[in-house]
Amino acid sequence: KWEKICKHKKKGGLGIKDVRKMNISLLCKWWWKLENEDGLWQQIIKFKYLKGKSVCTVNHRQTNSTMWSDLLKIRNIYLQGRQIEIGDGKNTLFWKDSWLYSKPLCILFPELFKICEQPDLTIFHLNNDINSMTFTRWLVDDLRVDWLTILSKLDDIQLPDERDVIKWRFGTNGKFSVKS
Repeated sequence: KWEKICKHKKKGGLGIKDVRKMNISLLCKWWWKLENEDGLWQQIIKFKYLKGKSVCTVNHRQTNSTMWSDLLKIRNIYLQGRQIEIGDGKNTLFWKDSWLYSKPLCILFPELFKICEQPDLTIFHLNNDINSMTFTRWLVDDLRVDWLTILSKLDDIQLPDERDVIKWRFGTNGKFSVKS
């Protein structure tokens, strides 16, 4: 049994690392480096695949390389640990990034997100023009209450002139580690 073999020796296993989990961790490290470091390969990937989009919004295409396709397969795992500390809000997606709660607003308020006409709006854009967020229909009582709750939280946020910072929720110092 693979689960037993991969357990620590003190827990009755052989202490062998689970290769699948290790592969996922290493692929998540690629996502982390793509967002937090600046080098030649990051510039190439951003130009070829991201094309100015956030890691939350990029879609799979038939022409993608095998490596990029593998990265996209584990993106949701990476996004579970990714958290944004808001700076100017220019790179933080209002609905799809975890900036207000531990989960993105599109998951916490799915009904509002479904009827939103601008799913990729940034906090910076919304903060400068609150009326830029429109919905496909009138907000009924429960949805209106949810929307007003979100807006009240947005009013409490001051956007400094610093860049948004991506942090790792499961790391001790906010940095990604394969072990975490």
